[in-house]
Amino acid sequence: MDGQIAVLAVAEKGSFGAAGKYLGIGKSAVRKRVQSVEAEIGTPVFLVVGRRMVLTEAGSLYLLSAKESVRQAWLGLDRVQAFLRAQTNDLRIGYSTYLNTKLLDIVRHIHPDGNGSLSVTRESLMTHQIVEGILQGDLHVGFGILPILEPDLSARLLFEEPLMACLPVGHRLATRSSIRPEDLADEPLISVLRKVLPGRHDDIVAHFESLGISLKFSSEAFSLKEALWLVTQNVGIALMTRFSAMSHRYDVVVRPLSDRLLTVKSGIFTRRDHDQKLISDFVELALAETAVLRTNVN
Repeated sequence: MDGQIAVLAVAEKGSFGAAGKYLGIGKSAVRKRVQSVEAEIGTPVFLVVGRRMVLTEAGSLYLLSAKESVRQAWLGLDRVQAFLRAQTNDLRIGYSTYLNTKLLDIVRHIHPDGNGSLSVTRESLMTHQIVEGILQGDLHVGFGILPILEPDLSARLLFEEPLMACLPVGHRLATRSSIRPEDLADEPLISVLRKVLPGRHDDIVAHFESLGISLKFSSEAFSLKEALWLVTQNVGIALMTRFSAMSHRYDVVVRPLSDRLLTVKSGIFTRRDHDQKLISDFVELALAETAVLRTNVN
């Protein structure tokens, strides 16, 4: 494993010295670890090109296996650490800052009855931060916006709400009672949270493409607040939930889409290999507590 990590570091940093600084060890130690790998596989892993160490063809093949090996090792370590935390009744939860208030209220107060010894720690984060925390073993359970594209995580739907069009006051479509998909074909749109929620953005694009409509995005907003501000500046139309659009004080018009199939989904997710009873019981409790939301979608 030390040799694999050394190869990864040299491949990324370009030299034994830079890799040593990155790993917190000496240059000679990095060289010895790489040499041990080369002795084991029987061929050089790196060549010196100018001032940089470059992977040989065999080294490139080895690098792929080393990356997966190290990843699996870290996942195994994270799993054990998360297991030990769960064994001590320490349940760590992350929840998205963009959850609907109805779901958010449940998430903030949900606690297994009759388990006074259970310590539940909650942290408000963005969905991509929660995903990273669960993968690294720092969190056990996450509540956030779906879909979750990480294959090592398992997600369950908790709440679903229709997507709506958020328009600037005075826009030609603002007087409509609802917005048809074809009405948005030539409209400049604001991409909302594309960098932090790529799955949600891709779902929206794919849905319109299935209707034969190619959306035109003129701007990108990292947060809902930024997206709403861009709407007020007549930059474009933003697609979001009514809750999201009305959660900040901006002078905007919110109209439902006539196509009610396009929704924003919120859910609960855990690592697939975190199958401790404490975690699975909490997931089932969350599903039960939020059942009323799934039967009363606005």
